[in-house]
Amino acid sequence: MKSPVLASSALAAALLAASAPVVAAPPAKAAATADGLPSAKEIADQARAAFKELGETSDPMVRRAVFDGRMLLGGADRHQAIADGLKDGDWALRSSALGLALAEKDAKLKKAALDQVAALLASGDATERQRGHELARKHVDPKDALSLYKKAAVDGGPDARAEARLAQVALGGKTAWAIIEAGLKEAPDAREHKEALDALRTFKDAVATDWALGHLHDADAIGGIARDLLAAIDEPKAAARIGTALQKAYDAHAADFPKRLNAASVMARRGKADPVAKTLLAGTRFQEPGGRLVAWQGMVGVRDLEILGKLREGVLSNEEPTEADAGYAWLKAWAKDRAEPKAIEILQEAARSDRRALRMRAMAALTDIAHRPSAPIFEAAMGEGQTEIRLAAARGLAAVAKPGDEPRLADFLRREPDPAVKKALVEAFGRVGTPAIIDPLQFVITSPQPEIKIAAMEAVAATGQPKAAVLVRLLERDPDLEVRFRAFRHLMKLEPNAMAGKTGGALSWLTPAQVESLANDDKTPVEVLFRIAEAGNDMQRPFAVDGLARRGADAATRLLTLAERAAHPDTASAALDALAALRKEASVATYRASAASAHGPIRAAAFRAMGFYGPRALLEVLVPALTDKDPLARARAAEAAVRLANRKDA
Repeated sequence: MKSPVLASSALAAALLAASAPVVAAPPAKAAATADGLPSAKEIADQARAAFKELGETSDPMVRRAVFDGRMLLGGADRHQAIADGLKDGDWALRSSALGLALAEKDAKLKKAALDQVAALLASGDATERQRGHELARKHVDPKDALSLYKKAAVDGGPDARAEARLAQVALGGKTAWAIIEAGLKEAPDAREHKEALDALRTFKDAVATDWALGHLHDADAIGGIARDLLAAIDEPKAAARIGTALQKAYDAHAADFPKRLNAASVMARRGKADPVAKTLLAGTRFQEPGGRLVAWQGMVGVRDLEILGKLREGVLSNEEPTEADAGYAWLKAWAKDRAEPKAIEILQEAARSDRRALRMRAMAALTDIAHRPSAPIFEAAMGEGQTEIRLAAARGLAAVAKPGDEPRLADFLRREPDPAVKKALVEAFGRVGTPAIIDPLQFVITSPQPEIKIAAMEAVAATGQPKAAVLVRLLERDPDLEVRFRAFRHLMKLEPNAMAGKTGGALSWLTPAQVESLANDDKTPVEVLFRIAEAGNDMQRPFAVDGLARRGADAATRLLTLAERAAHPDTASAALDALAALRKEASVATYRASAASAHGPIRAAAFRAMGFYGPRALLEVLVPALTDKDPLARARAAEAAVRLANRKDA
């Protein structure tokens, strides 16, 4: 969650800056002005003096304004502003300076910035490393970034080195492979070796083809990863090469069954199952456990009913975990992509069996493919004493439920003692989604378990029925704040006209994170956000103004009200920033009026808006403000004056 103190001002300032017209840097020499207002050079000189006085302040908001203004002055002022910004203790300012310096042609500035990024990447502080990686991704070209990562992989502590290696892996291709290959050469218990194995499990680049082919026949974890990689690489040239190599290995090892099986398994997974299906079948009966697993893994590509018949008993009885996982993955894939009746029949038989581990796998597979005809199997399992079985059954019912199931689901829910199973049944009602689910769920919507209350509330609220609002209202004052917040959000949709008036009562318990969530939800009514922005606490108001800023024209009137009448200057100034980004030149009169505010933050926002959207004539307001007693207002007035100095309008 971002800082609530700066939330609104940061968003509004970004919107305002993004929509602002570009103003050229003022000329070096003074020019006569027909309107009698100070020349661009005179304004620049006065602004420069103000920036010099204000630049040493301890207030980061003022220093940011000074930085923005010095950037507008251009030339040596801009260069020095970036150089000073690289030393600033405020990260928002320093990160801006770093981003600019990294894009500069000035070699000295760029080197200073790269040195800072390198130090951040090698830091012992996790936050600093995160900042370094973000800068490297956004502002450093890949070649320089790679150099920085390599440096951090040497200079940093264990965590910094690990993150630097991961960053190189994320670059992909040869860069990633160099890190992975180096890690594989380390001792098996080394951190680098474990990282390399983890990276390989998701690495699919063709650059690893030679390595994978070289480890095709390894019997350990490396072999499994190599075969997975060979099965996944789809780059055309590499794929053709892999296909040829696998066929060659398969043909060459007719007398070496384990190696022949390794090649067959990968061939099948690459879509060439028919020629090797009998080899895989033989492999499932192999004495060596590792070989049997390789065979079962290859079976995922087989679609031969004769072989399915021969393996039926094995699937229904083999409880070795890895082999069973592979076997049921095969049946599920076959049932899913072709709805093969024989595969589904075996899954259903397993789901009724007394082998609990296999039964759980089969029920999970039928759930994953949402096999509606298996609903009676799930229903029958709901009567069993083992909670694990009932939970699997309830999840199956949730996957296949449809209108008409309400009475049966209600009966199961009424009799179920376990909270996890109850929650799954409530989710089944949610899938049904008809008004008929409301009555059964009214008995659990006030359950002692928050997770059940939330699931019931989600299901009931989704119906949109008047009675749904009645039930959700039962949770408005729930002791669990997350339950209470969910109820608040649902009632905003179910009873929009009533909720604006209830917002005041929620201010005592809404957390900043919850207000931020409301602000980010486009369905939150403008009136609700306005009430929070108007009467919320210091932690709530900024997020509410953020939300209003995102609503655009729909919130313009409320932003204007806050800008003119908010009791808190910080809220008024943030609202004025947001209004300016939205209304631009159309609200210049408001900006000018706000410039007379007794509050410095409001004057600062007004001056800034004038600089972006006002006519040059407003220099008559801004020049006197160059001596404003409020540092932020003075800095923003100077920034705005520089912006307007070269305007050609009247």
